[in-house]
Amino acid sequence: MAEFCTLADMEALLQVTVPAEKQAEARAAIQAYTGQVLEAVEDDEISFDGAGGVRILLPELPVTEVATVLEDDEALVVDDDYKLGQHGILHRIGGRWASGVQNIVVTYSHGYATIPQIIADVCARAAARRYQAGLRASESDAVPGVQAKSLGDFSVTFAGEGGGAGEGTLGASAAPMLLRSEKESLDRFRV
Repeated sequence: MAEFCTLADMEALLQVTVPAEKQAEARAAIQAYTGQVLEAVEDDEISFDGAGGVRILLPELPVTEVATVLEDDEALVVDDDYKLGQHGILHRIGGRWASGVQNIVVTYSHGYATIPQIIADVCARAAARRYQAGLRASESDAVPGVQAKSLGDFSVTFAGEGGGAGEGTLGASAAPMLLRSEKESLDRFRV
């Protein structure tokens, strides 16, 4: 299974030891944002309702192989009955997909054997940011925006945290998992 980012990636970025669950949180946020698993998955089986059209969009990209296509329990032949086009589109050759409920079953492989570097970079930054937000929240007793504390005649200074317009964070619970700039980097992987 390909890693989105490793603990070593996050630790190198922060120069500290990071708990493993932060990588999993960042990975889940990336998958939710893109609507994709992204990691390589072999022989994934999915059923579709045939609608009488000539195309079916396979939901996970990139498609690396279509192993089998069944239409009304009959095996179809690649290039004679169907063909995989660009962007995960399965084209019916010489006709239309049969109408029916869950009557088209496709077994295919998809995702990246090696996660693209841009995804790994976003994952490391998001996980590191989540880890740092947790440390800040712990240090300030979960009071968001504490910039400085004093002890003599006690004083607390609050400030907004920022990553650019619209990218501020307000503590660990409100810290955005993915910044707008990171989402823009991930947009090409969305469906």
